[in-house]
Amino acid sequence: MNDFGRRLQEIRTDAGLTQSGLARALNTSQSAISQMERGEREPSFRMLRRLARALGVSPGHLLGRDVDELSPAEQVHFRQYRSLPDEAKEEIRHFAEYLSQKHTKSG
Repeated sequence: MNDFGRRLQEIRTDAGLTQSGLARALNTSQSAISQMERGEREPSFRMLRRLARALGVSPGHLLGRDVDELSPAEQVHFRQYRSLPDEAKEEIRHFAEYLSQKHTKSG
């Protein structure tokens, strides 16, 4: 697994998607997603843009660049998050997954 593949898998799982779910969102095959995650297939520029859009990140973030420019409010949230104990961070992660699923289904 190369860096891109590892990052794609991490972002996909953080988004609560299976390989099959991401493949359906992109109208591609699960094996294509699997090959990209294992580093056996490089995405085209077009596919990179589609992956980023489906995962709710920028292409740069998907490629491993730092998170794109954060708003001042987002910076405050990240600073607050960093100061929390691990248990609280886990609660936030679960709540963010819940909200993501809730708004994906209704949106």
